[in-house]
Amino acid sequence: MLQHSPPNFLRATNLQEQMRGMTHGAHCCLVYESPEQQWAAILPFITAGLMHNEVCAYITDDRSILEVRHALQAHGVDVDAHVRRKALTFMTKREAYLSGGSFSPSGMISFLGDTVRQAAANGFSGFRVTGEMTWALGRECGCEDVVEYEALLNDFFPGSRSLAVCQYNRQRFSAELIRDVLRTHPVAILGDQLCSNLFYETPAMVLGRESAEQRVDWMMHQLRHFRAAEENLERAVQGRDDFLGVASHELNTPLTALKLQVQGLQRLLTQRAPGPEQEDPKLIRALGRTDRQMRRLSKLVSDLLDVSRINARQLTLRHEAVDLQELVEEAVESASDELSPLSVPFSVQPGTPLIGLWDRSRLEQAVTNLLSNALKYGRGRPVRVRVFPHEDKAFLEVEDWGIGLRPEDRSRIFERFERAISSSEISGLGLGLFITREIARAHGGTVDVTSTLGEGSTFTLKLPIIPPSPLTQA
Repeated sequence: MLQHSPPNFLRATNLQEQMRGMTHGAHCCLVYESPEQQWAAILPFITAGLMHNEVCAYITDDRSILEVRHALQAHGVDVDAHVRRKALTFMTKREAYLSGGSFSPSGMISFLGDTVRQAAANGFSGFRVTGEMTWALGRECGCEDVVEYEALLNDFFPGSRSLAVCQYNRQRFSAELIRDVLRTHPVAILGDQLCSNLFYETPAMVLGRESAEQRVDWMMHQLRHFRAAEENLERAVQGRDDFLGVASHELNTPLTALKLQVQGLQRLLTQRAPGPEQEDPKLIRALGRTDRQMRRLSKLVSDLLDVSRINARQLTLRHEAVDLQELVEEAVESASDELSPLSVPFSVQPGTPLIGLWDRSRLEQAVTNLLSNALKYGRGRPVRVRVFPHEDKAFLEVEDWGIGLRPEDRSRIFERFERAISSSEISGLGLGLFITREIARAHGGTVDVTSTLGEGSTFTLKLPIIPPSPLTQA
């Protein structure tokens, strides 16, 4: 039997929703490295079963029954009430896996079958079970057959009114056993991710009963299956990029008209109020706020349009002679007026002209993005900016003393729609650094960051210095 398409519950957006959406027939392994990861998966798994009027069984070993009861109660489960109506049951390894004094895969599967039938006879809609598998580390007879048991469960669960999550503590089990656990579960829960398992093998394959022909069929199926998944993802990304491009163009038209109207009203107000005594302060402030919001919205639309251009490889450059030192000083002056309402001080190190052949408007955009980023994450502290040449490259450094970055975030923040902290804390689309990186690449340069969490960050833009010809300078 070949692996089927991923179940529908894998399409949910987070682990809790996925666990609540699991349906009969599912056989999952939970490979966890901390108690937080363990409970994040198991608690919603059990509460969903109780909500669906299923019998829920928890087989303990690494933890005590009392610990599990307390965890469920802390999660809002009325444990005693569910135990009384026989919807929730706790068992030890001696009462389940080793009930006969030793472990027998076929005997355990028969036990599960009897339990499912008993649940139906008692009026429940199904049965779900989760077990701590550390019992398999013991020396009791039969513990070495745990892989065979996990493989045979894939003949038991499909078509039954039952489902299971088998818990494996990554810190306790050997890599060899975890490898076989992944081979025997169609779905794996890893940290906060529930994954359709490409390493899953059928019971016949795990137990060595398949022919070479069947093995080849499986391998070809896996290749086709995951190539189809890649194509679906590519189409989804392309559809998103097409939408961004169209939406940006459509938004630009009314936005431009609205900006012109606001600017016209500002001019009209100035013409009609030649003296301070005739000015309307409230109206002036309202138009000023409207103008700032329009600029902000225009920047967001422009960023979306740039993303669509970058994805379509249509980010074109118009090279001209540019003094990077002068450009940065102008960008800092503009940022001080427009980006920094709290008057966060910029410190620009004086420098001599540094002229290269670059796209002025794109460099302005990249510099403004770096300044804006420093203001957002700089905790209101001064921002130091300097420009200098080194060998055949021009360098721009923007240094802040803000929240800093974790090591794992240093490369991620340069990707589309990525950010180091939640969007609820800092506004924006997470596109500025991505666009800056692409502008740098289009010039043959780079942008990177050095940072210490809690101590600030230094972003460095490096550009090759292409001296302009005398004709270009003229």
